Amino acid sequence: MLMLLFVTLGLIVFGYFLWKYTYWQRHGVKGPRGWPLVGSMWSFVTARQHYGDVYHKIYNEYPELPYIGIYRLFGEPAILLRSTDMLKEVMIRNFQHFQDNVLWVCPKRDPVVWCNPFIAKGEKWRKMRSELVPIFTPNKVKSSFPHIENVCRKLMVYVQENMKTNCFEAKDLFSKYTLDVIASSAYGLDGETFTNTNSDFTTLVEHLFMPNPFSLLDSIVLLFSPTLGNLIKYTYIPKNVANWLESIIMNILSLRLDKEEKQHLNKMEHSDFIQWLIENKRKQNEPVDKATIVGHCSTFLIEGFETSSSLMAFALYQYAINPMEQQKVLNEIDEVLKRHDGKLCYEALQEMSYLEASLYETLRLHAPMMALLKHCTKSFELPPQQSGGHSFRIPEGMVCIVPVKAVHYDPDIYPEPLSFQPERFMGDKDKRPPCTFLGFGEGPRMCPGGRFGLAQSKAGIVTVLSKYSVHVADKAQGKPLKISPTTFLTAPENGIWLKFKERK
Repeated sequence: MLMLLFVTLGLIVFGYFLWKYTYWQRHGVKGPRGWPLVGSMWSFVTARQHYGDVYHKIYNEYPELPYIGIYRLFGEPAILLRSTDMLKEVMIRNFQHFQDNVLWVCPKRDPVVWCNPFIAKGEKWRKMRSELVPIFTPNKVKSSFPHIENVCRKLMVYVQENMKTNCFEAKDLFSKYTLDVIASSAYGLDGETFTNTNSDFTTLVEHLFMPNPFSLLDSIVLLFSPTLGNLIKYTYIPKNVANWLESIIMNILSLRLDKEEKQHLNKMEHSDFIQWLIENKRKQNEPVDKATIVGHCSTFLIEGFETSSSLMAFALYQYAINPMEQQKVLNEIDEVLKRHDGKLCYEALQEMSYLEASLYETLRLHAPMMALLKHCTKSFELPPQQSGGHSFRIPEGMVCIVPVKAVHYDPDIYPEPLSFQPERFMGDKDKRPPCTFLGFGEGPRMCPGGRFGLAQSKAGIVTVLSKYSVHVADKAQGKPLKISPTTFLTAPENGIWLKFKERK
């Protein structure tokens, strides 16, 4: 009797999985076969491939289809968008059906991060984004340049002092730089990242997103399973970091608001992101909500330092292995700085079009996120996959995958996609077909701080390359760059090791 019960239960479970993994077959949508629990993500779960590479492989296997039906972890059916027309439908034309990004963060455990406009959902993201956009206008970025310029001087001193060893891990070097820039331009603080190995910014934040033994679990929670996140009480920002950040921002706000009220100080005494947030609130006759400003400050820190430091590190690596392209960048830096009497200024950076193109090309090859996930917030009908087929209505709650790496490596969009060719991005950016470059996202949820990120990245690179050329470090010669398969952001598995040579 007991044996019969087990057999019956086994047949029921087997039948359930058999039925579950015929979802796309039942709906007439083509795609790869799914396996119990792991779906189409086996090589990701076993840490053999980055999730972006899994999507890239599937993308290449169905070149004739505009979208593909796949199974994510735990048997979840999802749509992998393939054609640029389908990407435009989801990210631009019918954005109201797909307005939420998928990054599973609990607002109760991570209230500070919930203000991040990339993570926030529903109307929350609109409000958060509308408060950030005014502080990243060209004029505001230009106003923040003295902060960047000051940190560039620290960067140069640090490089000069460490030329004896002349073996720099690029991500570490530029994390110090971008953290110091954010500390100064956002909070009006000295991050001390170059001078104090025990500074809070260095010890608490610098290695926040680097590969670690729990990276795969973190990625699964963030991208696939809020249920698992709840079980393990996952937090996007560790509690001690969130508490530290809240404490310093609250102190800054209290000091500034109290001074203004008691001493009637000039509100323009400070020129940083926090002050601009305060001023924008007052312009609209709204109360200054300290908790929201703390949330925005977490966005400055997380988005501002990690993505830009990775961009700078990968860019210098590309220059090191592509000496002809590096020489073009060096020539442009020399020519532009000469026109500006050797002074690094915001106007000079705007004239460095080849440098900027090289950063776009770096983002194409090493996008911060290899895939973006869009949540269907209102059901939407897709056209048939093939002529004569049936349309498919995406149900509310289904995930649509924007395979960033796959698009960036598509030879039909970018010929010779593995080669580093900054010329691809020379010319009028407005004439570029939409949804073919996704380094900053696309549509209404495009990164609001991209302009500032490019400014600090260009300034740091110009500072170093105005004095030095860059090369692969001796310890890394002959070793290909490896990307961690477990992190949700694109990160080097064993670092990016470079050396500098003084230019004649």
